[in-house]
Amino acid sequence: MSIEQAIRSMLTAGNTISLVPDARVTCGYRLQDTALPAITYEVQSVSLASCGGSPTRMAEVEVRSIADLATDALAIAAQVRSAAVPGTYSSFSVDAVVYSGHSLDEPGSGEGDEQQPAEAVSRFTVYYRE
Repeated sequence: MSIEQAIRSMLTAGNTISLVPDARVTCGYRLQDTALPAITYEVQSVSLASCGGSPTRMAEVEVRSIADLATDALAIAAQVRSAAVPGTYSSFSVDAVVYSGHSLDEPGSGEGDEQQPAEAVSRFTVYYRE
Protein backbone atom coordinates (compact mmCIF):
# COMPACT_ATOMS: atom_id res chain seq x y z
CA MET A 1 0.00 0.00 0.00
CA SER A 2 1.02 3.62 -0.49
CA ILE A 3 0.05 6.93 1.04
CA GLU A 4 -1.56 7.81 -2.31
CA GLN A 5 -3.90 4.81 -1.96
CA ALA A 6 -4.66 5.81 1.64
CA ILE A 7 -5.56 9.36 0.55
CA ARG A 8 -7.89 7.99 -2.11
CA SER A 9 -9.50 5.70 0.49
CA MET A 10 -9.96 8.69 2.80
CA LEU A 11 -11.63 10.75 0.07
CA THR A 12 -13.95 7.94 -1.03
CA ALA A 13 -14.86 6.56 2.43
CA GLY A 14 -18.56 6.66 3.18
CA ASN A 15 -20.80 9.09 1.34
CA THR A 16 -19.13 12.33 2.42
CA ILE A 17 -18.36 13.38 -1.16
CA SER A 18 -21.74 12.89 -2.78
CA LEU A 19 -21.14 15.22 -5.74
CA VAL A 20 -18.36 13.12 -7.36
CA PRO A 21 -18.55 9.36 -8.12
CA ASP A 22 -15.64 7.29 -6.74
CA ALA A 23 -14.47 6.45 -10.27
CA ARG A 24 -13.74 10.16 -10.88
CA VAL A 25 -11.37 10.48 -7.90
CA THR A 26 -7.90 10.00 -9.37
CA CYS A 27 -4.29 10.46 -8.33
CA GLY A 28 -2.25 12.98 -10.27
CA TYR A 29 -4.35 13.63 -13.34
CA ARG A 30 -7.81 13.66 -14.87
CA LEU A 31 -8.42 12.18 -18.27
CA GLN A 32 -9.49 15.05 -20.51
CA ASP A 33 -12.43 13.17 -22.03
CA THR A 34 -14.03 12.15 -18.71
CA ALA A 35 -17.19 13.78 -17.42
CA LEU A 36 -17.20 16.46 -14.74
CA PRO A 37 -17.26 16.94 -11.82
CA ALA A 38 -14.06 15.19 -10.78
CA ILE A 39 -11.40 15.22 -8.07
CA THR A 40 -7.68 14.81 -8.53
CA TYR A 41 -5.13 14.70 -5.74
CA GLU A 42 -1.38 14.69 -5.42
CA VAL A 43 0.95 13.88 -2.54
CA GLN A 44 3.54 16.61 -2.99
CA SER A 45 6.01 15.59 -0.29
CA VAL A 46 6.49 13.09 2.52
CA SER A 47 8.77 13.62 5.50
CA LEU A 48 9.29 12.39 9.04
CA ALA A 49 7.42 14.17 11.84
CA SER A 50 6.24 13.66 15.39
CA CYS A 51 2.59 13.63 16.40
CA GLY A 52 1.64 12.85 19.99
CA GLY A 53 5.20 11.84 20.86
CA SER A 54 5.37 8.86 18.51
CA PRO A 55 7.35 8.76 15.25
CA THR A 56 5.11 9.42 12.30
CA ARG A 57 5.19 10.72 8.75
CA MET A 58 3.83 13.92 7.32
CA ALA A 59 2.47 14.28 3.78
CA GLU A 60 1.64 17.52 2.01
CA VAL A 61 -1.45 16.85 -0.12
CA GLU A 62 -3.15 18.97 -2.75
CA VAL A 63 -6.72 18.11 -3.81
CA ARG A 64 -8.30 19.66 -6.92
CA SER A 65 -12.09 19.82 -7.10
CA ILE A 66 -12.93 20.27 -10.78
CA ALA A 67 -16.33 21.31 -12.16
CA ASP A 68 -17.89 23.37 -14.94
CA LEU A 69 -18.91 26.17 -12.56
CA ALA A 70 -16.92 27.83 -9.77
CA THR A 71 -19.80 27.38 -7.32
CA ASP A 72 -19.85 23.63 -7.99
CA ALA A 73 -16.07 23.37 -7.54
CA LEU A 74 -16.33 25.18 -4.19
CA ALA A 75 -19.18 22.90 -3.07
CA ILE A 76 -17.05 19.83 -3.87
CA ALA A 77 -14.08 21.38 -2.03
CA ALA A 78 -16.28 21.79 1.06
CA GLN A 79 -17.14 18.08 0.88
CA VAL A 80 -13.43 17.25 0.47
CA ARG A 81 -12.67 19.15 3.68
CA SER A 82 -15.37 17.14 5.47
CA ALA A 83 -13.92 13.86 4.14
CA ALA A 84 -10.33 14.64 5.18
CA VAL A 85 -10.45 13.30 8.74
CA PRO A 86 -8.31 11.02 10.92
CA GLY A 87 -8.95 7.28 10.67
CA THR A 88 -7.52 4.09 9.23
CA TYR A 89 -7.35 4.00 5.44
CA SER A 90 -5.71 1.19 3.43
CA SER A 91 -3.83 0.02 6.56
CA PHE A 92 -2.45 3.53 7.20
CA SER A 93 -3.39 5.17 10.48
CA VAL A 94 -4.07 8.87 9.87
CA ASP A 95 -3.57 10.64 13.21
CA ALA A 96 -4.33 14.20 12.10
CA VAL A 97 -5.33 16.17 9.03
CA VAL A 98 -4.58 19.90 9.01
CA TYR A 99 -6.35 22.01 6.39
CA SER A 100 -4.09 24.86 5.26
CA GLY A 101 -6.35 26.69 2.79
CA HIS A 102 -7.67 26.71 -0.72
CA SER A 103 -7.64 28.73 -3.90
CA LEU A 104 -10.06 28.97 -6.81
CA ASP A 105 -9.22 29.02 -10.50
CA GLU A 106 -12.22 30.38 -12.39
CA PRO A 107 -13.36 28.56 -15.55
CA GLY A 108 -11.86 29.88 -18.76
CA SER A 109 -13.96 30.41 -21.83
CA GLY A 110 -12.88 29.22 -25.24
CA GLU A 111 -13.79 27.08 -28.19
CA GLY A 112 -14.00 23.28 -27.86
CA ASP A 113 -11.00 21.85 -26.05
CA GLU A 114 -9.77 25.35 -25.14
CA GLN A 115 -12.43 25.61 -22.43
CA GLN A 116 -11.07 25.26 -18.91
CA PRO A 117 -13.22 24.06 -16.01
CA ALA A 118 -13.20 25.69 -12.57
CA GLU A 119 -10.77 24.22 -10.03
CA ALA A 120 -10.89 24.68 -6.27
CA VAL A 121 -7.49 23.61 -4.92
CA SER A 122 -7.42 22.53 -1.25
CA ARG A 123 -4.19 21.92 0.66
CA PHE A 124 -3.76 19.57 3.62
CA THR A 125 -1.01 18.21 5.81
CA VAL A 126 -1.69 14.58 6.73
CA TYR A 127 0.09 12.98 9.71
CA TYR A 128 0.09 9.18 9.45
CA ARG A 129 1.70 5.90 10.50
CA GLU A 130 2.14 2.84 8.30
